[in-house]
Amino acid sequence: MSEDFNLRSRDYWERMGWGLILGLFSAIGAFIFILIMNLGQSIFLPGLTMKWIPFSGPWWIVGLMTVAGIIVGLIHKYTPAKMMNVFEAVDEGYMDPKPVPSSLLVSLISLISGFSLGPEVPTGMLAAGLGSWISKRRKMNDAKTRINTISGISGAYAGLFSSPLVAILMLLESEHAQSVAYYGTILIAGIAATIGFSLFYVLNGNALSPLLGLLSPPAYDLRIWDLGTSVVLGIVAVPVAILFVILTKIMSRLVAPLHSKPIMLSTLGGLLLGLLAVILPSTIGLGTTEMSIVTSQAAEIGVLLLIVFALAKLVALSGALNFGFIGGPIFPLLFVGSSLGSAIHLIFPQIPLGLALGCMIVAVPAAIVPIPLALAAIGLVIIGVSPTDALPVFISAIVAFSITHGIGLGDDNKDTKVEEVEK
Repeated sequence: MSEDFNLRSRDYWERMGWGLILGLFSAIGAFIFILIMNLGQSIFLPGLTMKWIPFSGPWWIVGLMTVAGIIVGLIHKYTPAKMMNVFEAVDEGYMDPKPVPSSLLVSLISLISGFSLGPEVPTGMLAAGLGSWISKRRKMNDAKTRINTISGISGAYAGLFSSPLVAILMLLESEHAQSVAYYGTILIAGIAATIGFSLFYVLNGNALSPLLGLLSPPAYDLRIWDLGTSVVLGIVAVPVAILFVILTKIMSRLVAPLHSKPIMLSTLGGLLLGLLAVILPSTIGLGTTEMSIVTSQAAEIGVLLLIVFALAKLVALSGALNFGFIGGPIFPLLFVGSSLGSAIHLIFPQIPLGLALGCMIVAVPAAIVPIPLALAAIGLVIIGVSPTDALPVFISAIVAFSITHGIGLGDDNKDTKVEEVEK
């Protein structure tokens, strides 16, 4: 790699300066995006995502999501808006900034209207696009552009996921040369991540990001057989990943004839997903708000309905991606994991709730999104487990990731099957 790790080099400190500036600006941009998203959801979706009783969704949600579909279709028709691969931008150190503004607009409309998507993709696109655009305007070389792009994403994600460790682990899991020189990039990105986390923490009133749906399950004492249980739970997450891939491929083929008609495609998607929201309001939005509900009211909801919630969220997520809406899969998958973890605890009460939740919340997205260690760090923030109890969480994530990639479900481009959606 061309990045040097020479603290006596003026060029390195120039990279450091630009990297930290991009980390700060990207974190500010991500915070503003989240602020607008939350404001929009408070206007258009007041209290709706707190409902879990089937068939309790209001019928006007169908109109809202259908209108959103029309607007999204129009944007797709007249702009270069598209789902852009943040993981690929990390690997390559660049993202084409041209489609970013219109793509952010589509994503903002998608999230405000209640589609089952997360904000990690748009905030990552914003950060990567900003870093690439400034680097291009300043005519920087590839090495500086790469650090600017990576630092921007690190700053945004450290704030979004309430942990600088998430950003650092994500970089270590990306494609890079195994050399000491890469630590120069890690150092810059790590400081940028700390800046991003600090900004979000202060602006959130000295609190962690409320987007994650922080939980507080009862503490448990780690037993040696809990490690074996975490392996089993990681295996259980694999069929969920297989189902998601199958759903995505089926929907992709069904809507393929409409790809040349983006307005009709997104309008139909808004209508169908709006009807699903009426039947199961738990499919509305990110899903992280409902995580506390499905965990605290699991006994009242029941095992069968918890499983239905998880499956319906997969359908809503896959549908949103295939019908032209833009957003990320991680936040909805956290809800899927929490629903399945609560169901497993009800079926096997001898498995501590904290163990079941921690493992499944992490294993489900890790089986689909190829950053298992970073996702484990996110899970630790959500569950708030002790360092000792963190080991099963990491084990379940690694097991789920290893099996799905071992059987060929892993995507080398790390795009969570977005290519299938765009075809």
